[in-house]
Amino acid sequence: MTQRLSHRISFFALTTFVIQALFSPHLQAQTCINIPFDIEWTCDQEDNEFIYQDDAGVTIIDCLDPSIIYELTLPIDVEIEELGCVSETYPGVLRRITRTFVYETGDPLDVSCPSYGAGFICATQVIEVRDITPPTFSFVPGTVELECDVWDLEEYLKSNDFGLVFEDNCGIPELEQDFEIVEEPTCSAEKSFIWTFTLTDACGNLTQDTHVVNVVDTTDPVIIFSPIESEVFSCEADVIWPEISAEDLCSSVDVDWVSGEPAVTLHDCPYNMTLTRNATAEDACGNTVTEMYSIAVNDDQPPQFIDLLTDLTIQCDNTAAIDLALLDLPTFDDGCNDGAFLIPDSQTIPGVCDQNYEVEKTFVVEDACGNQSDPHIITITVEDTEAPTITLPTEGFTLECTETYILKDPDVEDNCDTPTWTEQTLPSGELSDNNLIETTTYNATDACGNNSEAATVVVAILDTELPFFTSFPEDLVVACGDNYEYGEAFYDDACTPTSLVGYELVPVFQDCANYTLITQTFTISDAAGNEATQTQEITFLDLDPPILLTPLDSLFYQCAYEVPECLEIFEGLEFDDCSSGDVVPIDCDDVVVEGNCEEQACIIERTYFFEDACGNQGSAKQYITVQESVLNPEMPTGITPNGDGLNDAFVIKGVGPSLNTEPGEVQCDWLEDTNMRVINRWGSLVFEEANYRNDWEGTNKSGEDLPQGTYFVVFEALGESFSTYLDLRR
Repeated sequence: MTQRLSHRISFFALTTFVIQALFSPHLQAQTCINIPFDIEWTCDQEDNEFIYQDDAGVTIIDCLDPSIIYELTLPIDVEIEELGCVSETYPGVLRRITRTFVYETGDPLDVSCPSYGAGFICATQVIEVRDITPPTFSFVPGTVELECDVWDLEEYLKSNDFGLVFEDNCGIPELEQDFEIVEEPTCSAEKSFIWTFTLTDACGNLTQDTHVVNVVDTTDPVIIFSPIESEVFSCEADVIWPEISAEDLCSSVDVDWVSGEPAVTLHDCPYNMTLTRNATAEDACGNTVTEMYSIAVNDDQPPQFIDLLTDLTIQCDNTAAIDLALLDLPTFDDGCNDGAFLIPDSQTIPGVCDQNYEVEKTFVVEDACGNQSDPHIITITVEDTEAPTITLPTEGFTLECTETYILKDPDVEDNCDTPTWTEQTLPSGELSDNNLIETTTYNATDACGNNSEAATVVVAILDTELPFFTSFPEDLVVACGDNYEYGEAFYDDACTPTSLVGYELVPVFQDCANYTLITQTFTISDAAGNEATQTQEITFLDLDPPILLTPLDSLFYQCAYEVPECLEIFEGLEFDDCSSGDVVPIDCDDVVVEGNCEEQACIIERTYFFEDACGNQGSAKQYITVQESVLNPEMPTGITPNGDGLNDAFVIKGVGPSLNTEPGEVQCDWLEDTNMRVINRWGSLVFEEANYRNDWEGTNKSGEDLPQGTYFVVFEALGESFSTYLDLRR
């Protein structure tokens, strides 16, 4: 960017100019200096020659007689103070120029000018230079109007330096540039780009000017049809109007078809035409365009059959179907146009008989524009291929050999004419084999030579009556163990000889004799194989309880825990019973008849209750003597397992066979399900043995000797627990 600016040197350093002027020798009289008043200048009025040389109005006078004026040329001391209009003492002053006029009197009493010393007098004039004139623009580009589709702010800035030209009477002003975009509220594409240029001099005097680029949108949008050119349609109803859209380089655009029906231009027939329609588009800035689109409709397609008729083969008796087929017409369509019509034609071709013939039908469709369809040809064949039918009053039946029969004539029919029919009867089989059959066969033929299926009536002559018993033994009920006799059966048959062909005697024994059954079955048969069966049943009764055969001797036991349970004794008993099933125990009752089994020896009366398979119940008694009935194990409090054979083992008395017993003394068996545990002084289990047999000799679980000391022994038997402290020594 190129700027044409006026330049002026600005400085702020203090500058003093001293000009020596020639003057006359010292005057002896007391003198004073008269100088002009202080003045104010603008920058345009500033005059350097005046500042440094002009002493007009400066005079030396006699202080006592001002009329005495000395014509002298005085030196001028100039001091320039650059304030830049920012001094608080001298507001608004660009620079302050002080001119001091000096005169040497030679009088040591003159000390009014300290800067020069004694013997000098001086006076000062102040010139204040003020800047009240703002800077000015010599050139600012004018307002520009551009279309939105060619406007590019970046490119505009690159290609323009604006060519600003400005100046100021006092120095070089500062240039500031502001930029603003103002949008058109009704058209987003139209904007004003405003550059505001501000010139400000050192004293705050400013001036502004603007450069405006108005971006406008006056270009119409463009309507786009897709496809650009339409295909030629065969039917107006098939016409598809193109998709429409619109483009606009600057703003949004709305596009649509103009409301209303398309304009129609008819040609050589009612269905050849040109359709015309207008589309309009309007962008956001109100620019509007209208485009016309035309579509040609040319009906060059022939009509088409929709539902074609098919070749038919119809039986001659289906007159309704024949009439319907002869009158039936195919359906057709000419696309979306009306006015098509059907041109039918037909011919009949005779067959080999009156009921057989063909009808050939030809159809053509022509539309309003003269287009014709391909011919549609069908053949309707009428024929008689259905054979006559024979309906029999019966398909057959079965007769006993003594019965007779007469067959009714069949009902013979044909779908198109009256047929003829024949019949033939043939026998087969033998009555003695129960297989005598008489078969009558019927056949029919119509005028066209169609033969019916053969129909037959089958009459079976059978001997189905069973032979029968004339005398038969009655059923028997026999008490268990009684004797009985088997009876004899007699028999006969109504048609053929009869013989006994089977006899079976079946005993079915059950656990309970009441359910035991013996059957005697007789089977008879005649010559035709008809069989008859009858059974005699012999039933038994068991009402007596079982009888115990095994004697129940009295039992003797040393210890109460050795007394066996009821079932242990019952399993070895034998019984006498009529039923074959097992005799089972149902209950057992022990009653102490002598002594007290809780404290001393006692005698128990045990009663066994039992039952056979038929529910007959019996009972038997047995006496049991117990010498020692109380469990009271005696546990030692010390052992010395040192191998000397004395007190080596921990022996509990009263839990098994005793040691050192007398000959013939009754011994108790070992107590079952016992448990012995040894616990050391710290509460740890060191030994344990189930079913203890008095064989522990002071070892731990691993069989190693335990150290000497005190242990705690617990013995458990029959749900009770016994304990003692034990002193182990070796």
